[in-house]
Amino acid sequence: DDFCPQNDVFTSEHVTGAHLITAIEQENITIEGHGKIEGEGHFWMNESNPIPYAPDEYAPNDERPGQMIFLCECKNVHVTDVNILNGPYWHLFFHGCEDVFVRGVTIRGDRPRWTNDGIDIDCCKRVTVEGCVIDVGDDAITIRAYHKPLLHSDGVCENVTITNCVIRADRDYGMRIGVGAGIIRNVAISNMDIEAPNCGGIGMMGCWSPTSKYATTVENILFSNLNIRAKNPLEIYVSCFDDSPLPNPCHIKDLSFSSLTLFPTERCVLRGRPDNKLTGVTIDSVLVIPPENHDGNLFTLRNCEDLAINGLRVAGKKRSDAWKCVFTDKCDDITINGNEIS
Repeated sequence: DDFCPQNDVFTSEHVTGAHLITAIEQENITIEGHGKIEGEGHFWMNESNPIPYAPDEYAPNDERPGQMIFLCECKNVHVTDVNILNGPYWHLFFHGCEDVFVRGVTIRGDRPRWTNDGIDIDCCKRVTVEGCVIDVGDDAITIRAYHKPLLHSDGVCENVTITNCVIRADRDYGMRIGVGAGIIRNVAISNMDIEAPNCGGIGMMGCWSPTSKYATTVENILFSNLNIRAKNPLEIYVSCFDDSPLPNPCHIKDLSFSSLTLFPTERCVLRGRPDNKLTGVTIDSVLVIPPENHDGNLFTLRNCEDLAINGLRVAGKKRSDAWKCVFTDKCDDITINGNEIS
């Protein structure tokens, strides 16, 4: 576990600091080819210890390896045309790396499993991910800013593009943006098919829990041409709670969404805090196709300001009635299809 100081082990998740492939502070790394890297993640599930609240899921053995591929504070990294399968924990983890290129990668993990993320991009700079297929149980792609164990990071994850991917997360988020006390900024996400039947298509949160030690700043994020089938296609929270102070200052602002087709089974949620509003959000050209007999709101906005939804259409409703599917609470400067409603 202590082969390098950057190897931070989350023992609460029943995992060790072992990895199948790792590189620390190296340059010019390439993993490529049309073969497969097999993690045999099922071997590390303890079938004598089922999890009561999760059908078909078992608690892992405490000896379970950590991230299958762990590349830390490396530069000029290429991962191309490879199949990464059945990781016992996260599949492909970039921590504090620069100039990262991921192309044509297929990642498949057990759908019932937690903590088998697809690609995790943490405190990295200048990253491109394109043409990938990911099907896992936990988050398919994450963008993070957890720099505590790093030796050379300023805590900023920036200049990231993700495009032309098909991703599925069975239990958690298709894309999760947040985690850590750093900054995530200047990210462009486009041409994505995202499926997350039991959670959020895109989950962005400054602080996930009142017990969290860190809160993340997120700003200047661009989304375009997304097809999202999820319980809650968009979940954006400055924090998931209002009655406890944040562990450190953070904000979420300046988010742009365009050309979205959303298939919610519940709704989209955008939420700030009374003392820390979610600000500067624009959503243009969005079609929402709810399930039959969905009689609730499709957007819940709480503690938001300077937010506009333009070109909102809801299947089965007149364009002039689309705004009625938006619920607002304690919001300022909210415009829906050109009508100021709050």
